[in-house]
Amino acid sequence: MRITEEIANINYNETKQFFKKRAERFKEDNPYSVTMYQDDNQELVRERNQKEVDKLLPLLKLQKESRVLDVGCGIGRWADALPEYIEAYCGVDFSGELIEIANRRNKKENFFFYEGATNEIERVLKDKEKGTYNTVLIIGNLVYLNDEDIDISLRQIERICEPHAIICIREPIGIEDRLTLKDFYSEELEDNYNAIYRTRTELMNFFEGSFLEKGFQIQREGFLFDEDKLNNRKETAQYYYILER
Repeated sequence: MRITEEIANINYNETKQFFKKRAERFKEDNPYSVTMYQDDNQELVRERNQKEVDKLLPLLKLQKESRVLDVGCGIGRWADALPEYIEAYCGVDFSGELIEIANRRNKKENFFFYEGATNEIERVLKDKEKGTYNTVLIIGNLVYLNDEDIDISLRQIERICEPHAIICIREPIGIEDRLTLKDFYSEELEDNYNAIYRTRTELMNFFEGSFLEKGFQIQREGFLFDEDKLNNRKETAQYYYILER
């Protein structure tokens, strides 16, 4: 069902099953479609990925001392884009099936992938003795979290950031209204889909209560894609924020 404006929770078990099925559709010749979808349009997947990386990667200001945390890393799409010279990379995702693929694909010695929920990110990193980070990626992850868990997750992420840190958030947002897809059957995906598309105002409220009150400032923000052919949704669009303290 489609729910506009109202707050409605999605079921995480349904989302886990969805990504388990997505993992089963993994193909070496079109790997990123697992989490970017568009199974039958490999060129669109490739172009969207490249445009995203080209725009956001320079804004991370990576150097040898960079320690990157990738929250909701999927199969390691962004890990593929990061240089091997950084000090460390840690990718975390709540889908064990996606993490299994990420570990199988990973060829970089100082890159690691772990299964864990976003709202338990502190515990996951503590268990793995992975410390703190000066660069954080949150790419297309918040759309799968209910409101209460976004607040919990962002506060945890702020606490594992070093005093000087950059956070890159890229999310699909509701252009005019909040939109929740709850057990919504997608013909494109051939499965039920659950996601919450929040407005920019809603996301800013979450940032105020977590990052901004702890010294982060928004350095840049805007729509990710300029090209019409890469924006093929009427109600939602990809949006990004770069926060730094």
